[in-house]
Parts: sequence; C-alpha cells; structure tokens
Amino acid sequence: MRDITELPHDLFLIIISYLPPPTCVRCRSVSRRWHAAFTDEDIALLLLRWNFPRCRELRLATAAASLLSATPHSAVALPNNLKEELQHVTQEPRTPWSGTFADVARRYHNLNQAKCRDAEKLEMATCDREHGSSFSFWGVAPWNRYLRLNEKTSNFHYPDPQWWYSQEDGVLVYPAASAQQHSEGYVYHVVDLSSGYETSVPFDVRSKHIRRVRLAKGVLLFEWAEANPYHQLNDREVVHRHFVTLFDAVRTKNTWSVVFRSEFKLHFLGLPLNRSDRFFSAHTSQLYAVYFWQPNRSLYQDDPIEQLAVWDISTPSSYRPSEDPTGDKRPGFARTPSTPPPTGLWNGPSKRYKPAVDLETPRRASLAAATAGPQVVRRMAWRELDFYGLRQRATPRLRSLALDDRNLYVVEEEHRWADGQHSSLSPPRVHLVRCTGIPVIPIPGGNPLAPNLATKSTTDLLSGASSSEPVISTIIDGPVMGPVWQDECGSDGDVNMNFCRRVADANGLDQSNTTGVVWPPPLIGALNVASQENLVASLRPRPPSASATGWPWVLAQDTITTLSSRWPGWAPCWRHEDFPYLTVGEMVDFAAGIRITARHCFMLETLSVHIRPAISVKGQNRQKSEVKRDRNESERRQEVEFPDNMWSQLLGKGCIFGDERWLIGEDEKERITVLRF
Repeated sequence: MRDITELPHDLFLIIISYLPPPTCVRCRSVSRRWHAAFTDEDIALLLLRWNFPRCRELRLATAAASLLSATPHSAVALPNNLKEELQHVTQEPRTPWSGTFADVARRYHNLNQAKCRDAEKLEMATCDREHGSSFSFWGVAPWNRYLRLNEKTSNFHYPDPQWWYSQEDGVLVYPAASAQQHSEGYVYHVVDLSSGYETSVPFDVRSKHIRRVRLAKGVLLFEWAEANPYHQLNDREVVHRHFVTLFDAVRTKNTWSVVFRSEFKLHFLGLPLNRSDRFFSAHTSQLYAVYFWQPNRSLYQDDPIEQLAVWDISTPSSYRPSEDPTGDKRPGFARTPSTPPPTGLWNGPSKRYKPAVDLETPRRASLAAATAGPQVVRRMAWRELDFYGLRQRATPRLRSLALDDRNLYVVEEEHRWADGQHSSLSPPRVHLVRCTGIPVIPIPGGNPLAPNLATKSTTDLLSGASSSEPVISTIIDGPVMGPVWQDECGSDGDVNMNFCRRVADANGLDQSNTTGVVWPPPLIGALNVASQENLVASLRPRPPSASATGWPWVLAQDTITTLSSRWPGWAPCWRHEDFPYLTVGEMVDFAAGIRITARHCFMLETLSVHIRPAISVKGQNRQKSEVKRDRNESERRQEVEFPDNMWSQLLGKGCIFGDERWLIGEDEKERITVLRF
C-alpha cells in the first residue's frame, strides 16, 4: 500500500471523516489518485452531510425530493416561489456534489473566519429634491430617542433604508442609480443575488415621495405620498395623500417578474411630510397592518392621535385610487339614499366629504368587483388601544409591528439610558422589551376575562383563572373581547455587567425557560371560546416543534408546517443579550444555524458571526452523563468578529440582511454593500 487511497473503502471513510473540510478540498491537488478519490460523487456527498448537514444545497435537494413524493394537497400549499424553485431543482441538471462541497466548504471557512471572498457595491439613485431629481425618498422619521450616559450619546433608533431584502426568495429590491433617468420612472430594481438576474419594478417614482419599501412573502410594497399637497391642514402645514401600492414578485426558474397586485389609500385625509407625524407598518402575503401616531394640533396640548388598522390584501384589484381623485371609478355595491356615507379615519367622513356617486341613482356592480382589492378588517382607536395597554401617548415605546396568519403583534422597547423628547418619564431598571399579540379578526361574543388579559401574562392566566366565572357574554359596543398574548423580557443584574437570561439561539428557542412559551402560538383570531376550560387549555404550554430538514416549509404527509423561524410573539430579548451592549440588528438564517449580530455600546461597536454546530449522537448505549456532556459541547456557539471597518460598510442604516451565502447592509456613502462568503 502506497497511500490511504488504496485502503479498504470503509477505512478510507473513517480516516477522512476526521479531516477538516478545507483539508479535504486541498487533498485533491496531491495526486491524480487523491483527486479521483476526493472528487468522487458519493464521497463528496458524504463529506457534505457529515460537515454541513444544514447547508442550503442539502436542504434544497431534500425538499425537492420530498416534493416529488408529496401529495397534491401538500404541493399546492407551498408558497409559489418556493415551489417554482424546487421544481427547477428537480428539472435542471444538478451540479456535481464534488463542486458543491468545495463551494460550501469555502463559504463556511469564510464564515468561521468572519471574512468575505468578495465585496460588491451597488450604487443607489440619488435623492436631490432641490434640483428636481426624479427620485425622492422621504422616509418616516424615527422616534426622538437616543441613549445617553455620562455625557456620551449613542443611536437608539435608525431611519428606514431605501431598499429591502427577502431571505425567503433571495432577492434584493433597491433604487438603481443606472435607472434614475428611465423614461418611465422605473427606478426600483429587483435583483436575484444568486443568478445575478435583474429586472425593473413597473412603479413610476416620478411625482412621488417614497416613504417606505418592503418585500416579504413574495409581496413587494411601496408606501408613498403625492408630490403635490392635497389640502391645507393649518396656517403652516399641508398634507399629502398617502397610498400603498402592492406588487407580486414571481419566480420563473431563474428569472423574476413583478406584477401589480393592488393599491389602496393609506390615510383618508393624508399626512404632512414632516418629522412629527409617524406611522409604522408590517405585512404578509395576506395582511397589512399600520399604526399612526400624530401630534394633536389643538390649543390644549392633548395627547397624540393614535390609530391602528389591519387590511386584507389577499385579493388583487386593478383599481388605483391614486389615479381616481374623485372616486368615480371605484367599484362598489348598489347604494340606496338611506345608506349613510362610510365612517372612520380611512374611509371618511369629513366636512369636505362629497359622495363619489349620486346616492339617488344606485350604482350597480358585481359582487366580485365590489369585494375585490384591499379591505379593512380591523380598526382600533384610543379606546381599543387603551384596552390592550398599547396606547403610546407622548412617550412612545413602540419599536415595530409584526403579523402572522391570524394575529397582530406590537413590539415595545424601553431603556434606562434613553433620552430625548420621546423618552419615558419612568424608565425601566435597565432594558425592557415587550410583545403584545391581539387577534386580527374579532371573536364573536364577549369575554369578561378580556380586560384582565390585556395586562396579564399567560402564566398569570393559568394560575389565577377561576372556573366559577362566566366566559360567554353578549356582543358589546367597544373593544373586542378575546385572548391576548403578552411576552416580556428584561436584562437581569446590575448596570456594570448584565446578561439576558432568556437569549434566543439561532433557532429562536428559549434555552433557559420554555415552561411559559406557547408553541404553536395560540390561535387568537380563530379561537371560539365555549367555556373557561377551553380558554385555559388553549393557553397551556406546548413543546416547540423541530424541523427534520431545516427548511422553513417542511413537507409532511398531508400538511405543510412553517418552522425554522422566530415566532413574532416572543419579545426580542436578543436586543439585550450582551448588556451593556445593545444589539442594533441581526441577520439570522434559521435553517442553516447562522447568525450575524451588530452590537454597540456607545463608542464600542462589534459585528460578529455566530455559528451553531450540528448536534450528532454517536451511539445509543452511553451513560446519561456522557450524552449530557456531548450535548452541552455541541450547543456551544462559536463567535468570531469582523474587522472594525465593516461596521461603517454595513451599518449606515442600522440594519443588516442576508443568509448563509451573503450579508447585505448600507455604508456611510449610501451604497449597498453585499459581502459574499
């Protein structure tokens, strides 16, 4: 025997199983025998499974194989873009596993070293309103809060970026500088970072102020305002009509198309373009939620005006209210003279209200046309927000909104060192985050427990509920009665050195205490409470699920389960996981177990990679102490820091995106930085 390649196959596999992946790749250049052995397809696939069982390439191959054997019902339930990608994987010639292993080994080597193999810069369109630029991004102002300690200050809020990235689809939407002079005003482009395919979004940015752009669940959303004011608010301010335009980002093999879905008016009267009136929003493929906070312009310095609404955006519609100022073309039901005009902030009325049609002559329209397009399904004003404990008043705590299929989640945050106009008058002991979940669709029938639910946690409900109290009551005029989810987390200890006891790992699991976590989350919007026992049973903790393949959508026999993501109902305790550092932003590839965090503590800034190794059990007849020791060793996460200059290259807007293949951010010169691993 001259070398290890002449050993029996099983012995050869045992030896190379101890070699690091980069060494396995370098062994290909030793000789022809070694090259043939280490590029063998079966051996390369084994090395890939041994070293990188959660890599994207293996997840795609596993999911594609599951798709071939899935029932038609399961295949239909998959997101369209994912199903198209899996079908493309099954139809196109597969890349040899030897080449795949080399690429993945290089990727994870770079991740382990916190370095990139390539850095790409994308120039964005310039926003110069004074010189008549065709592109105008007028972002929503963040809260006037910052951190102050011993005469040192640091950012607590960052402005919204002009771009967005969808990890589910692997596409980036941004205003391309090369398209700024486009004759049709199509400045925004969608880029597939994997294939390099780029296409324009059929959205004319001329005569518009873009307030926010977001891409999620295959739905591209633009919140924008007209360039010209709509009416005079007072002697000093004018308001602009605001709209939301939705597009579907559709994958076809390695190409993308952007198709108009619908458009609706964001606010009935409009909003001023200033740094005082603010709104926060979130959306899925089915729902859109928005919260408004506006200073009260009365002479008596009343509390700010607060409104919250949820829209059903699942139905497409060709109607564009921005092109129909009088509302003559709006589809609607036949209306009789006795029908009053619509009420509410989003549909009217006002002193300027004028019916779009003659009420004496009913307008006919089909049921499909009348119900098509976005529809408001939930509205909340002062009283409802007070009921849920979400009224912000003059010292707002709101950080963001989140949605799932049935519920709306409001994330709030307070900090001991917060200062500024909107800082709290009674700050927490150190750092506090809170998430409140409320149903999107109201539950028929009232629940006397609901006023207490708004201020109690799940544990309090389970311990303090009494079986003698009635649950069902008649429908009342006021806040919707029903279960409310509330999760709260704060850093524990003193201000010298403080760590969160409940830090979520890359899979979103709470390692310190899972007894108070409900998983799956309670079906708040679909729960039909028939008795108090049912209510308590619905809130009883259940263990979290696990994904066998690590793909966010797991193909089972007849069901599709959404896994490998952090449930929005959990309070974002990762914000204070390493107090006094504040986690500004994070990029988490839940399926791959890769997490990159950006943390700062005033002048100290760090950008780190966290990699969770795969858990492997090499035997079944070991002692419990040995199993526990191996498990603790495997759960330890590796952390390595990027060079210091990477903060300025990626954290210009305080947010980072990406997955295991790349990291995306914005530098100080308003350019998008893409680090490829």
